[in-house]
Amino acid sequence: MRVKYRNKLFLSGILLLLLLTLLAVFVPAFSPYSHTGQNAEIQNTAMSLAHPFGTDKFGRDIFVRVWYGTRISLAVGIGSAMICGVAGIFFGSIAGLAGGKTDLVLMRAADVIDAIPSLLYVILITLVMGANVGSILLGICISGWIDLARIVRGEVQRLKTREFCTAARLAGAGAGRILLRHLLPNAAGPVIVNLTFMIPKAIFTEAFLSFVGVGISAPVASLGTLIQDARSQMQVYPSQMLFPILVLCILILSMNFIGAGLEQSVRQIEEG
Repeated sequence: MRVKYRNKLFLSGILLLLLLTLLAVFVPAFSPYSHTGQNAEIQNTAMSLAHPFGTDKFGRDIFVRVWYGTRISLAVGIGSAMICGVAGIFFGSIAGLAGGKTDLVLMRAADVIDAIPSLLYVILITLVMGANVGSILLGICISGWIDLARIVRGEVQRLKTREFCTAARLAGAGAGRILLRHLLPNAAGPVIVNLTFMIPKAIFTEAFLSFVGVGISAPVASLGTLIQDARSQMQVYPSQMLFPILVLCILILSMNFIGAGLEQSVRQIEEG
């Protein structure tokens, strides 16, 4: 799918995401401070050249911890989108292509899984497996693929009756070839847009769960745990909470910009 360069939403989102990704990769790698290193002599210091975001109540550098937390958030968001994307495309393709009783059984099973709130899955998984990135990913992905599966199913059902699919079928192409060569490429627009919006949803879910204490636990520094750690210092040192909140908002905003830009481009392609 071709995205026009005049799409300002998409370009703004890409630039913001690229900047955040570079900072998340290089700041923890090259900083002289560790995201877990404590120093009682510099507790709760203000912003300075040595510590651009200051330090927390344990003397840890907030600048490094924020960008390390951004790395965790990006890993959760992109990882869950990839897993849910594979599961949703596979499930939705089978349901849409097969139709009939197979479609009915598969989609009713998806409805049963979707009937339980996704946050409950995440909380139960973290209680059983521990609060780590793997358990958060598993909890998000248990039901996170269902909306995408419904979109893929609808697109496959719509496209499989079109003339190009009929022609391919008459030419002797099998169901798998028709799906891979004709149906999925033509359904790529809505699928990519939906996948893009999955990323900020997963990032916010992880941050919320970490904030309430059932997500990723210390010493791993996610943006949610940083906000939670700074809550006790909010009235005295509000900047300790401000920086992780600001980075989290910019991160989610950049992904929403990308998704909105892609959606706009898909609409333009379909209309013209």
